[in-house]
Amino acid sequence: MPVLDQYLADCKFILVSNREPYEHVRGVEGIEVRQPPGGLVSALDPLMQRIHGTWVAWGSGSADAETADELGRVQVPPGDGSYTLRRVWLNDEDVEGYYHGFANRALWPLCHLLIHHFEFRTEFWERYRAVNLRFAHAAADEAERCTGRAMVWIQDYHFALVAEALRAMRPSLFIHQFWHIPFPPPDIFRLLPVGTHVALLRGLMGNDLMEFQTERHAMNFLECVEQFVDGATVDRDRRRLTYQGHTTYVDAFPISIDVARFTEMANSARALELVETLRSRYARDDRQLGVAVDRVDYTKGIPERLRAIEYLWTTAPELRERVTFLFVCTPSRSNVPAYAALEQEVGALVTAINEQFGTPDWTPIVLVNSNVDADLLAAVYRAADLCLVSSLQDGMNLVAKEFIAAQVEEKGVLVLSRFAGAAEEMDDATLVNPFNLDGFAAAIRSALAMLPDERRRRMRRLRAQLTRSTIFDWLESILAGATAIIDAQAGPRPAPRKSEETDGHPPEAGP
Repeated sequence: MPVLDQYLADCKFILVSNREPYEHVRGVEGIEVRQPPGGLVSALDPLMQRIHGTWVAWGSGSADAETADELGRVQVPPGDGSYTLRRVWLNDEDVEGYYHGFANRALWPLCHLLIHHFEFRTEFWERYRAVNLRFAHAAADEAERCTGRAMVWIQDYHFALVAEALRAMRPSLFIHQFWHIPFPPPDIFRLLPVGTHVALLRGLMGNDLMEFQTERHAMNFLECVEQFVDGATVDRDRRRLTYQGHTTYVDAFPISIDVARFTEMANSARALELVETLRSRYARDDRQLGVAVDRVDYTKGIPERLRAIEYLWTTAPELRERVTFLFVCTPSRSNVPAYAALEQEVGALVTAINEQFGTPDWTPIVLVNSNVDADLLAAVYRAADLCLVSSLQDGMNLVAKEFIAAQVEEKGVLVLSRFAGAAEEMDDATLVNPFNLDGFAAAIRSALAMLPDERRRRMRRLRAQLTRSTIFDWLESILAGATAIIDAQAGPRPAPRKSEETDGHPPEAGP
């Protein structure tokens, strides 16, 4: 990454996230080290190793405290120790109030426009504020330990208040934040109590750069600031706002995946063996295999998808036994009542559909309720003739991109909700409205009937687009945008080479 090399060589890079990249847990044979699954960790861990930064995160492992020093610091990866992990300790009340409470019962449904799940409690909000302040103190302490410049990059909706608190402690820091989920329009955001929604906006305005998945989410944020924060000046054309003498730039940076890694996994010997097994079991004799991969979350539209499939087989009986759907549904937040209820609803719908349409030789929907390794998922994606992504709202949705990366034979069709951020990049997907029952069913039927040449043409274009926009391009773009603002704030610096220019993101940002 040339931008990274040029600008961060003399800068301490501090990353703040809820989940840690490595956790120490007690196992049967002593303390074990685990790396939590997820595309963000797999992308940022090599970056942190390369630049020897500091990662501030919740120490959630059962043996984390035993392996860290008195400040919660430990060198990672194990055996290498190329960067520092600074753990922040949370007790059960913190986790319940900050994480399960305000972050996931208030902000999460609100940002996804699913207000019937929205629940605000003052005790949750107070705990969220306290935990955010604790993370701000940890990041400030790490910044004070460096002899030169420092940059802090905050991740997601768990930490809407960190930037403002951190700026009060360390005014010279460059602080930026990526908001991974949707940002709601003002009419939804105002459902928060007045003091709370203004506090959240002011917290985010403590950043020098606010990063969103799509232009729509970025504009929603600017509109909320314009409506709710007295004294703020918003310039939508230049995508910036000014408040109490501080300027925050706002832009869209759609996240992606490690395309080469997913393609490599889809081409592995293990994947090829599983592809053959899946197709011989579910897609022999010109039958087709449809897949869907989700966390069990009410934002993913899993019941809506199941009802569309039920409607399809009810109205088009000739398609029964012609397609089998494999649903990989990973349990998530099961201690939150809405998620536990959703797990039961999905299981009941699958059972009812299988009883209604199944035969002794055909199970219409195969439900897998467990975590599946990424290399196995790559094989599932490669084996599939179509993939259903039915998000009711989504910041991006990386399943859509994983499916494309694994489609090395270019025979699959992506049926994608138009309410996922990914839809704004994927013109060759079959776009659907998951709330439109018969329209969704018709789209599935159309995908099943799509001719091989048309499938290949569409998938080839989707793969070409994805190859030009990987997670590493995402990182490069964000860091280029951040360093361009640093340049504008500090005055003239040597111009980057042509290959290092930032392709329209905030280089024009100036005071």
